[in-house]
Amino acid sequence: MLSMNHMTESDTETEIPWIQRLYDRIWLIGLAALVFFFLSYVLWGIIDILMIPEG
Repeated sequence: MLSMNHMTESDTETEIPWIQRLYDRIWLIGLAALVFFFLSYVLWGIIDILMIPEG
């Protein structure tokens, strides 16, 4: 009878790819999206203000 705790060499070598581990963290992706959009809109606004000709 085989034991459930028995691990072969191929089982120990298989590792979850880093991109899959990243995609499994949905809150981290959401936070990164919020930070990205916040910074891009702030940068867009600063560039827009700097492009206004002086009066």
